[in-house]
Amino acid sequence: MTSEIFTEDYCDTLCELFNIGMGRAAVSFSEMVNDEVLLTVPSLKAVDFNTAMELFQCISPGNVNAVEQYFEGRFSGNAFLFFNDESSLQLVRSILGEGNWGSELGELEQEALKEVSNIILNACFGCIADVLNCELESSVPDLICGEISDVFDIERMRIGEDPLVLTLSMSFSLPNKKITGQVSLIMASDSIKRLITELERFMSLYV
Repeated sequence: MTSEIFTEDYCDTLCELFNIGMGRAAVSFSEMVNDEVLLTVPSLKAVDFNTAMELFQCISPGNVNAVEQYFEGRFSGNAFLFFNDESSLQLVRSILGEGNWGSELGELEQEALKEVSNIILNACFGCIADVLNCELESSVPDLICGEISDVFDIERMRIGEDPLVLTLSMSFSLPNKKITGQVSLIMASDSIKRLITELERFMSLYV
């Protein structure tokens, strides 16, 4: 079910901020792989937790590899960037180069996935913090491998009842490769209200 409190206007505004952040991330990513990287963000949705889980199951059935970072400041939450197994392998091999890699992520590949995810998530939230003029601090990235239910564990995240999930799909286009990932932001209801306050303040400057 789509969120009633996080309206389409808020989604559009936040999506524009994510777009700017993704642009910054694409530049850094291009430097890592020494080639042009195109990164697209088609849309952002705000849905309740159960709806998000159903959506994620459809997008990435089976196991996923997710990098999680907790961020806090004027508002707080858990940010995720996750990929299915195939996209994860293609992504890290683009960074590490050709080699005798296995069919699963080894220690070196896991570190590479955390590194690029850290760049992408920090670019996104750094842009949001800059534009909204509010400080946000993030934790060290953590890699979680397993099913969607393992990644999005409410008890582990400690985000209270009725959390809201802001989710957007994105695609990396590299030479001869297309890697699809999902950025998701899970926030408690009180934190969402603080984010809305900041978005309203920002939006009022341009009306």
